[in-house]
Amino acid sequence: MKPPVLVAPVSGRPLIFYVAAHERSVGILLAKKNNEGKENALYYLSRMMTPNKLKYSPIEKLCLTLIFSIQKLKHYLQSHIIHLVSKANPLKYVMAKPVLSDRLARWYLQLQQFEITYIPQKVVKGQVLVDFLADHPMPAEWELSNDLLDEDALVIEVTPPWKIYFDGVSHKEGAGAGVVFVTSEGEILSYSFTMTQNCSNNIEEYQALILGLEIAVDAKQLPLKVYGDSQPVVNQLLGLYEVKKPELLPYHNYAKRLLGWLGDVELEHLLRKDNKQGDALAKLASTLSMTDKEARIPICKSWVIPPIFSGDEDDTFQEEKNHVTGVFEMEEEN
Repeated sequence: MKPPVLVAPVSGRPLIFYVAAHERSVGILLAKKNNEGKENALYYLSRMMTPNKLKYSPIEKLCLTLIFSIQKLKHYLQSHIIHLVSKANPLKYVMAKPVLSDRLARWYLQLQQFEITYIPQKVVKGQVLVDFLADHPMPAEWELSNDLLDEDALVIEVTPPWKIYFDGVSHKEGAGAGVVFVTSEGEILSYSFTMTQNCSNNIEEYQALILGLEIAVDAKQLPLKVYGDSQPVVNQLLGLYEVKKPELLPYHNYAKRLLGWLGDVELEHLLRKDNKQGDALAKLASTLSMTDKEARIPICKSWVIPPIFSGDEDDTFQEEKNHVTGVFEMEEEN
């Protein structure tokens, strides 16, 4: 079979996405319809499955194929409506699950970024080629080349990940959590949470981390670097420490699940002196928990300019100062 001649996408026109998953390999074809209604290929890929993916069910392999193709062809998919053609509907499989595993949750979040419509496979057209690609895959150890000869087609910009700094504080008067986000553009987003119940410091650290991860999940922010100054919590999540206290397990398991949902996350321990803003927010929240009343905390920037006194004013000021000092000393003696 001759490979098709590749063409460029047309702005405003939907793209047709053929995917096929066989027992040990996958095939992908991205196409569009020309002015005559015929399909032209834009891009095609094939890949061998790694050994740990061979145990997936057929529908999971199809989902994996879709995710693999999204990662490789993201620059095409973000600017076009996608018509997905396959033997089964991987979108329905992921979206209709009442409870998502870590893997399915990661897939779900990635699929939410694109406008994809499933079209049942009724006619052959591009499916012949995509099945051929799946039957003749590129070995897994081969590297994909992104070079386009004699053509300046695209510029791909790598966006740095967001950073999260978390900290929790707990004492007998109250508990609080602080979370600081630093976006890829350097913008700082600060959150301070007052906790309703007192708990151990480790639980408070877990709660601070969980609150930050939940915000990241809601924002669909996938690449993250997470920093915390709690060595036990960070090392437990990295698998370096064992979770021995039963009361920590629910928090540990939920944090692991959130990290799994986000997928592309780096977790790192840092010293308390490097986590000053998160620590300050946590302490502020724990202080506010001491009162049931609403509190307003003004944050002011000021510069003190000492007053200028004339000679007479200076004498008056000194007399008042001496009077206050005398009263203070007399009260101390009593």
